[in-house]
Amino acid sequence: MSTTKAFPGFDKVFYLRESGYSRAFRGDLGVETTDEAFALTRAELRPAHPITVKWAMGRAKPAEQVMWTTYATPIIIADSVVQLLQSHGFTGWSLYDVSVQDKQGELVPGYHGLAVTGRCGNIDWAKGVEVSRIRPAGIFPVWKGFFFDPESWDGSDFFMPAQTVGYVLMVEEVKKAFERAKIKNVGFTRLDQFERSWKI
Repeated sequence: MSTTKAFPGFDKVFYLRESGYSRAFRGDLGVETTDEAFALTRAELRPAHPITVKWAMGRAKPAEQVMWTTYATPIIIADSVVQLLQSHGFTGWSLYDVSVQDKQGELVPGYHGLAVTGRCGNIDWAKGVEVSRIRPAGIFPVWKGFFFDPESWDGSDFFMPAQTVGYVLMVEEVKKAFERAKIKNVGFTRLDQFERSWKI
């Protein structure tokens, strides 16, 4: 990959995650496997028909601008988020059609599946730095940092690692736009602060 856009640094790139709000509407995505769910999010599967998203838990009717599913990766966004991304000219994303149903099975219009077309190279987990964290059961090591070759970034505002994993990444400008618009039900982890409990 090559780009004329300079990589902003791992302190200026964020992993998009759930906020942890337990009452939020969560949908059951109408796919058979985790691989299909990954492929949808990675823009590697273009469905011919809308993907059904049925109520699974949380509030009876979706009110969130960003909705998560029972699979870890797929992200469903409202029309207002689409308009936000378009108005800022953010790159590295596309949409697929979804059919959202509330707890009563009624259709809820105005939602889309977010597919990420931007890419960077594979994650280099070996570059993580070991640090200690105090837990209720004692002191445990974690590995800090989510790194890849900066030159492998294709310059997109939304992107995912080349290997088949579900991490949706965004540059700081997208994060700030979400925050200014007060988009709920999302969280952001800076890549240089990303922590994992497993050792490579």
